[in-house]
Amino acid sequence: MSTLNNENLLKPKSQQERVIAVCSDGKYRTLDDIQREIKKRFNQFDTTPAISAKLRETGRLFKYGYVKDKYHKINEKTKKACYYYTLKRVSNERS
Repeated sequence: MSTLNNENLLKPKSQQERVIAVCSDGKYRTLDDIQREIKKRFNQFDTTPAISAKLRETGRLFKYGYVKDKYHKINEKTKKACYYYTLKRVSNERS
């Protein structure tokens, strides 16, 4: 399993690493929030469809040592779901 070290999280070299760097801090964020945080931290503009695609690549996320967690809230006015995402570290411990 490839893992990202602190240097990769501070200076990610790819879109996948930027998404992991932002989403692995324990906070739940919407795709728009992830996009803004990537722009703020790394001065890169990643589109929300591209970010969503990276979050759907569960096999690649697992290779880096993460699994996606998400939940949703229903907007009372629009009745639409708003999804929030985070990445959690995979434990290497075996039972």
